[in-house]
Amino acid sequence: MPQDFTAPVLSNIDLGHRNFLLEFAAADVASATEPGQFFMIGIPHADILLRRPFSVCGVPGTFDESEAGRLQVLYKCVGAGTDLLATLKEGARLHVLGPLGRGFSMPDSPRSRPLLVAGGIGSAPFPALARSFLAAGIIPRMIYGARSAADLPLLDWFRKSCSDVLVTTDDGSHGTKGLVTAPLADLLAADGKDTIVYACGPEPMLRAVARLTIGAGVPCELSLEAHMACGFGVCLGCVVPTRTGPSGDTGYERVCVEGPVMRAERLAW
Repeated sequence: MPQDFTAPVLSNIDLGHRNFLLEFAAADVASATEPGQFFMIGIPHADILLRRPFSVCGVPGTFDESEAGRLQVLYKCVGAGTDLLATLKEGARLHVLGPLGRGFSMPDSPRSRPLLVAGGIGSAPFPALARSFLAAGIIPRMIYGARSAADLPLLDWFRKSCSDVLVTTDDGSHGTKGLVTAPLADLLAADGKDTIVYACGPEPMLRAVARLTIGAGVPCELSLEAHMACGFGVCLGCVVPTRTGPSGDTGYERVCVEGPVMRAERLAW
């Protein structure tokens, strides 16, 4: 059940290249937060009116097995709101609403092989998801793409938590030069059996991942990104076109309520 609360900042770690990992106290909701859900976060008394949506990056136990009652979000400074967030120190207060939306689903079969596909800061929901897989005795694989080596936050953490991490960068500054779709297509063609893909990143990447996985008959869940004003379905500012029935009819659904995680075949792209 979402709650609207004021939370103290516990840490706000500068990961370099304008990427930050923010931790805040959330004793009443932390244990009930699911990977893939998000929070609307604002700063009291700031000139910025609307809260911003942030995927939950860490749930209790993700980065420290002893932690409890606290959550983490990963963000990149891209505008006035995140720039202001980056200035907050331990003890600063946040206005927090959540957890919100639908998260990722766990595989039904013990033979399932999860593959995380991330684009830049789209890696944000995956530490919490990877932690859930590891707790269930499942080791995920990962394809991590970005514009450059500067846009791969938490790469070392993923390398410790996944059986294999393939890195691509647009400029070739780290890993293989190119897009995530190239190694994804190769992997699906060579070893797609029992694979389930979980993807998060910019919309063009998600569209391409959806086409590849649907074409290969591989299940895929997409974590969508959208501008939001409310986060709970009232403003209708985050709708996306979806297929609403077997006849191929299309309609619109809200990323904040019916998502942010949706099956690839559900999107009418």
